[in-house]
Amino acid sequence: MGIALAGRSLTAQTSAPASTRAPAIDETVRRAVIDTLALQLRRHYVDADTGALIARHMESRLAAGAYNEITSPARFAEVLTVDLRAVNDDRHLNVTYNPETPGQRPGPDGIRMGSAPPPPPNPTVPPPGAVPDPVRRTNYGLGRVDVLAGNVGYLDIRGFSGARLVERAIVGALMYLEGTDAIILDLRRNGGGSPYSVNLIISHFTTADTVASLTVRNRSGNQTFTRYTLPAVSGPRRPTVPLYVLTSGATASAGEDFAFVLKNMRRATIVGGTTAGAGHNNANLALGNGFNASVSFTRVVDPKSGAEWERVGVKPDVPVDQAKALEVAHALALKNIAAAESDPRRRRIVDLTRETVEAESSPRTVPPATLAAYAGEYAGGRTIAVENGRLTYSPRRGFPPETIVALSDSTFAFATNRLAFERADGGRYRLRITPAEGEPLTYERLKP
Repeated sequence: MGIALAGRSLTAQTSAPASTRAPAIDETVRRAVIDTLALQLRRHYVDADTGALIARHMESRLAAGAYNEITSPARFAEVLTVDLRAVNDDRHLNVTYNPETPGQRPGPDGIRMGSAPPPPPNPTVPPPGAVPDPVRRTNYGLGRVDVLAGNVGYLDIRGFSGARLVERAIVGALMYLEGTDAIILDLRRNGGGSPYSVNLIISHFTTADTVASLTVRNRSGNQTFTRYTLPAVSGPRRPTVPLYVLTSGATASAGEDFAFVLKNMRRATIVGGTTAGAGHNNANLALGNGFNASVSFTRVVDPKSGAEWERVGVKPDVPVDQAKALEVAHALALKNIAAAESDPRRRRIVDLTRETVEAESSPRTVPPATLAAYAGEYAGGRTIAVENGRLTYSPRRGFPPETIVALSDSTFAFATNRLAFERADGGRYRLRITPAEGEPLTYERLKP
């Protein structure tokens, strides 16, 4: 996580530009890089004693000849990254080789940052060519936006972009989800990014009364400031909508900031795995000879408790295998929507939807011979088929078949409908469909 200084830097970018072949490095370059790296660590690392300890470790590795055989700049950066993290597993520490993008050169007063990250201008439609292709092609870090069964919103946030037009993209996504009854924010693949985007999205789910969310202490620049939620935001503000945040071991840096703040505010339920534990702000500093180093220079803590997530991560409220986190959060959201619903009819529909979602998250295995026995055409153009070991259902001719979820060996869920296969006289199967509302109807099978 960087504050107007660095973006995502949890993994070393160890390749030179594709259009050039990096020149070999020698002992002089290796020594110069490590001497500068040790100097930067001593001057700017978040904790002075730890910075000195890491610097000594790197110097001892150099003296022991650990890098003598390395001539590839990319390989040298990769090995230095491993050694940097060996002392205290700081996930923000890394070295990269990128002559095209030199790092920052701090002045004598250290690494300075503003009292808060500057907000981008109000969102506008950009002129042609105004948005850099790499930024546009990632859609500002926003992935899939969807409305799941039961009117639950879903937004996949792959990274927190600091690009000028990020606010426009965020508002567009949240406006699409404005009518949902709960929202799931998926950060399982989020490696970090801009704290401004973090605070912007969080502020859409808080009131206009500003709340202190983080305190940041900068040793190098001798600064301390507290970040507050925003008093005004563009687009929908939903301070009471049920909120769920999905996390994994890959959720890091600014992604952890997001989960940490919402958990401490008791504003969201965190579902999934413990996050990476990358809890410092980092700056990209020049080492010379085309090398840069990401160095942690601030401590970030909760304003009330002083707690931080460095090395320990953010622990979920509902710990589950991250691969199943979406299904678990979806079911939790539906359960809470149903509990708050005063209309018995609507509550039954939501409960039936939740039953389907829970069954889908732990699929029941029905014997292949049993599935094959159900396949065929039923009255009214209804068709049951077997695809990839599961049943599909088409309610009429020309309707795309959809997979149905096994609740038992003979009963299946299709949205809020229940499909049961029953033996008729003569042993032939018939299909009984029970809707969420209304009368169950039975359909004879016409042919296998």
